[in-house]
Amino acid sequence: MDLKHPNLNYEFYFLFQTKYESWQEPSFFSNQLIQNNLHSIRIDQDKRLFRYASPANENGQLPPLEEWEQHLQQGWKQIQICYQNRFKPQAFMGVTLLIMDDSVTVHQIQCNTSTGATIFKPTTEKVPDEKILLKVTDKLGTIRTPVTLEEFEPNNYSINEKSNWQIQLSSSQTPCLIPMQVGENYPNPIFAVYGLAHSILPDEVAEQLQIFLCSDKVALIWRIFARLMMQKWQFQRLDIAAYQLRQQLDSKTDYYQQIPDSDFECANNKKLAADLRKMAKIDAKAKQVLARLDAGVKTLEINSYNLDRYLHRSEQIWQYLDDTDKKYQWNLTWQNDTESPLLDNFDLNIRQLQNHSTYIQAALTYLDGIRTRWHVYLEGQRLQYESNIQLMLFVLTFIASFTGVVAFITQNPGDVAFLLGIFTDNPQKITQIGHLLLIGINILILIFFILPFCYLYLKSLWKKFRCLF
Repeated sequence: MDLKHPNLNYEFYFLFQTKYESWQEPSFFSNQLIQNNLHSIRIDQDKRLFRYASPANENGQLPPLEEWEQHLQQGWKQIQICYQNRFKPQAFMGVTLLIMDDSVTVHQIQCNTSTGATIFKPTTEKVPDEKILLKVTDKLGTIRTPVTLEEFEPNNYSINEKSNWQIQLSSSQTPCLIPMQVGENYPNPIFAVYGLAHSILPDEVAEQLQIFLCSDKVALIWRIFARLMMQKWQFQRLDIAAYQLRQQLDSKTDYYQQIPDSDFECANNKKLAADLRKMAKIDAKAKQVLARLDAGVKTLEINSYNLDRYLHRSEQIWQYLDDTDKKYQWNLTWQNDTESPLLDNFDLNIRQLQNHSTYIQAALTYLDGIRTRWHVYLEGQRLQYESNIQLMLFVLTFIASFTGVVAFITQNPGDVAFLLGIFTDNPQKITQIGHLLLIGINILILIFFILPFCYLYLKSLWKKFRCLF
């Protein structure tokens, strides 16, 4: 890799949210170094994008690419100086490293992570035609060089591993990547690396092209990177949240589904109720993620539309500049309406989030079936328990009534004898016989109702004894 190549250049783009109440935009750049190397532009109504270009040395040469980490820190320091005490780190959405050269396939970036170092390289999944941003020709149309925008991916990137990284920046320590955290309270600033390759061009044309795309009147890369960074920031946060939720749903549904119906006989009602509460919590959490996925899809669709609109607008601006500005001795050939490689990633991310949403909804339906199964058994247990309680109350009421009658006869035999004297000459004997009959009937009733309860109690003891073994 020839680090002294005149067309080799690299710079950084920092994206921030400006929606915080106490956020105040800087009215001016108070430092000459900041004025020369740090530039910014407002994106939409609530975002600001900074571009930091590494300063050249006394000989006009740019620092080597191996020193990108220290220049990233230098740009971060200057941004903090701009906002002074009003700087809010939680507003930081991410940073992009852009490498510009005639070819970027020879370049790679090594960055430290929480699990070791990783190397970012140009992706090999796309064919060359899918990377073309525009084409450069001279005034005669003889030079025809495609300009491609290539995305770098970490070498340990795996869909199964889900290595979605966020970047940690410090004024004193080298940048480090750590896994993204799940939750709305975590900003999870992303780190992205892109390469802008223009093949072999005359040095003057290559330099003019880089200035035009990045810092001249149109500055196409500003708008492109703002949308690409918002896309990556929005997608990766939702992707890791949906991925972890899917793993949790798979684990829970597999665990609950493997429990046979025979185990319900020994299940404790309290444990069943606790499992149902856990399922309800998972269901509520999944519905929150589904709502975020739906909002994320709509956000990606809006950003994709805005990027497409700006690309067409830039094409119109360039056609005007090409006709009026004589310093450009070359033309740009734009992609037609059927070729929009920059929008492919938006479509891919949207489909992937929709796939997450479909999978989670299906898993929730499956989990809801398990919840119904749990709930039916628990309700059956509760209904049986309530039925036993009602029967017991009826028996106790019946026994209490007969006991009251017996107590009345025992304590007031004269009153009963007086009533029976109307029908017989020997009421005392009938009273004694009735007294004995009532006691016997009461005992029979007690035996009749107590024996079934004894049976149910012994059956319950046998069930518990069997469940122990």
